[in-house]
Amino acid sequence: MKNLDLSILAKIPEPNLEVILEIEPLAPLSMVSELPGSYYKTLKSPDKKMLCGLFENILGWHISLAHRKEIIKELTFRRKKQSKKNPYLEFHDRTKGSTYSPLLMDYFDIALPVIPALGFYDDLWSKAYRRADAIVHPKGTFNISYEMIPLKRELKRSEKNPKQIDDSTLEKFFKDNIAQFPQFYSTPTMREYVFAKGNYEIQIIIDHDLYKLLKEQLSFENLGYLGTSEGWIDLKFREL
Repeated sequence: MKNLDLSILAKIPEPNLEVILEIEPLAPLSMVSELPGSYYKTLKSPDKKMLCGLFENILGWHISLAHRKEIIKELTFRRKKQSKKNPYLEFHDRTKGSTYSPLLMDYFDIALPVIPALGFYDDLWSKAYRRADAIVHPKGTFNISYEMIPLKRELKRSEKNPKQIDDSTLEKFFKDNIAQFPQFYSTPTMREYVFAKGNYEIQIIIDHDLYKLLKEQLSFENLGYLGTSEGWIDLKFREL
């Protein structure tokens, strides 16, 4: 991980600057909150946790979950000392509901979202899974290391369906050669998308130092996304 400037986390959050965050969607968005079921229903507008991820992505905070846990541990200790005088400053880990652990949630609040006219549609989305202990993994992978192909063709066939490999034989073959299979297999999942007929204008109250960092970064690299890596957006800030 490259050296990142995380010094803003050392200061007490002071969200007191009112600004408008203008989001121009450049592609359909699918903004799914928390853990979905079999159907990925989108939000009509991004929630606070999603905006937090957007801000961290803009700042280049591509931090692994393990490193985030270390940072959160330090933040919890630091804020506990700060909150002796003000309980509001106590740090709350908001990882619940997803594997994403936000770091900047205390540095801004959503005051008022203005949502444009919206349209919705469903589409299949390829979700990545990993089951190193189950038959579903080799059945779900489209690719395999080339030297395994002739060996796989010689495996015992299923008695009920000779066109398919026997399940127990395939499972053993997979476990014996797991390094030659992709780490993930994909499953098509129904996902809802929204296309906006205009821009989102979200009034937020933000810490001045965070605002300054975001404005500086956006001045030379305006690259952000919401919901999925294909949900490209353009961002602008306006002070009130």
